Amino acid sequence: MSESVRRLWITAGEQHLQQDWPSLPATLYMDYVRTGIRDHYQNPGFMRRQMLLRLVMAECMEYKGRFLDDIVNGVWAICEESTWCWPAHLNNLDTHRLEELPDLDHPIIDLGAGETASLIVWTCYLLQEALERHSPNLAKRMLRELRVRILEPYDREDRFWWMSFDEHELINNWNPWCNSNVLAVILIAEQDMARKERMLEKLLRSLDRFIGSYQKDGGCDEGPAYWGHAAGALFNALQLLCAVSAHYQELYQDEKIRNMARYVMNMYIGEGQFISFADSSAKLTVKAEVIYQFAKALKDEELMSFGRQMYLRQGGYEHWNDEDFLSNLQVILGETFQVEELWRNSGKEDAEKQQSILLPMDVWMESVEVMVARDTKEGNGFCLAAKGGHNDESHNHNDIGSFIAYLNAEPVLIDAGVGVYTFKTFSAERYSIWTMQSAYHQTPTINGCMQAAGKNYRAQSVHYEADGVISRLAMNLSGAYPEEAGVMSWERSVQLARGVDGQEGCSEVLISDQVEFKKETQDIVLHWMSASAPVMEADQWVISTSKGSKVAMQYDTELWDVEIEPITLTDKKLMGVWGSTIYRTNMRMKKAVLCGGWQFTLKCL
Repeated sequence: MSESVRRLWITAGEQHLQQDWPSLPATLYMDYVRTGIRDHYQNPGFMRRQMLLRLVMAECMEYKGRFLDDIVNGVWAICEESTWCWPAHLNNLDTHRLEELPDLDHPIIDLGAGETASLIVWTCYLLQEALERHSPNLAKRMLRELRVRILEPYDREDRFWWMSFDEHELINNWNPWCNSNVLAVILIAEQDMARKERMLEKLLRSLDRFIGSYQKDGGCDEGPAYWGHAAGALFNALQLLCAVSAHYQELYQDEKIRNMARYVMNMYIGEGQFISFADSSAKLTVKAEVIYQFAKALKDEELMSFGRQMYLRQGGYEHWNDEDFLSNLQVILGETFQVEELWRNSGKEDAEKQQSILLPMDVWMESVEVMVARDTKEGNGFCLAAKGGHNDESHNHNDIGSFIAYLNAEPVLIDAGVGVYTFKTFSAERYSIWTMQSAYHQTPTINGCMQAAGKNYRAQSVHYEADGVISRLAMNLSGAYPEEAGVMSWERSVQLARGVDGQEGCSEVLISDQVEFKKETQDIVLHWMSASAPVMEADQWVISTSKGSKVAMQYDTELWDVEIEPITLTDKKLMGVWGSTIYRTNMRMKKAVLCGGWQFTLKCL
């Protein structure tokens, strides 16, 4: 371990010596049901865990006992918490009821409980001898809480929805996120071998359900923001299993597992930006160390390069995310990952040389009906992404037929992403949030109707083709709209045409619609979302990027009236990506139509 890494963690731990631990009163827990705001309780709860992690790592690096009193205080405070479950997840067993305070007789294993248990069990594992000398009963208390809060309920209950034993239940990142943390507790803390074997068998069945929910192409309907807690968490579980038995190494030969790992790279745009479908964000700090480790296990040189370069871009070990203890542990102890050494040996000049990340020019994930097309592997020119799917995906937005376009990694047409999670986000009021609505994506509003939510509202007649020059996704959007929209057919085609007129680098994005309605209508509005303010120049809709490039949208001006609507952002998560304002261009049909078609072309000026 390098001295710089040791000093990083020791300095981080020193900040919390003799520091008071944040208070978590019952009324603060109750606040979520009362206000719908998660952060009031979660932020001080997260701070407790971050403080403990930093103190533990500092003691591991120094190992002189200087941090032990504060570690004891932190462990005791966390063990004294009545629940490790986040307030928003108290309905984990009963999806129809959300209580203000937990029932201590029925512990809930959720994301928060799993992460806390992982922190506690690894603290016990790393510092058991030092803590037993310092405070003999502390380890006993830690093991008791792990048994009562994690091991016994995991062994007893099949009704946690994320276990995925109900074939009708949603399967998403919760499965590997919870299971990978529980696995560490089972392997380290469970002493009864019969119960350990029983729980391991159960956990493997649960993980199999998660893997089985993916198709061979590895497409994730949750978006790239959740990769680290979906495929990335699965990798953490696989690594622990491989430590138990080399037999599990065979899973790294599976093409589906390989494609699940590569999903995050496939969704990369450039300059730290990702395709922000579902509850994702256009700007992400990804778990680059996990990407690299996963790629190394797969022997995937391209993905290793992507992980290494994302690691360098994000600042190397100086920007490790200390909320994720398990993946950090693998990095810090050097069990499978030596990126810190790569960082030290590369130097700034070499790091700058490695900023060109080679990406696949064409990606098609049929399982989630997502297309990605790039002008070049280096990311120059257009990057176009479009989607079909249905409107009941995990972390769904009503966005069938939507697409985004970037030029030289600069946004032209965007997906706004998602704001800070509140009570509304995962309630019946989800689609009252504007970021979830189709009218704030590149999709039409027809006869006053936006797209409807539900699995029955889906793209139809989906067709993808790519020949190296043209990359195209076509579908019928009519099935995404309720009956009162009065649309019989809305066939949309989104394509990237490379080398237009035989000129290399001269590409265009074309959007074509062919429509038919039950009766004539003029009530049609097309929506275009952009990060920059559009202007009208010579009957063209024009966007200027921050680097000075200009992109024009050509269209039939006799068909459409144009209204440019600024949207003032107040959500701190959205503002962190886009600033204070984004823009929605509404194009309204000038004349009534029964059937017909139109085309829009994006090209560089």
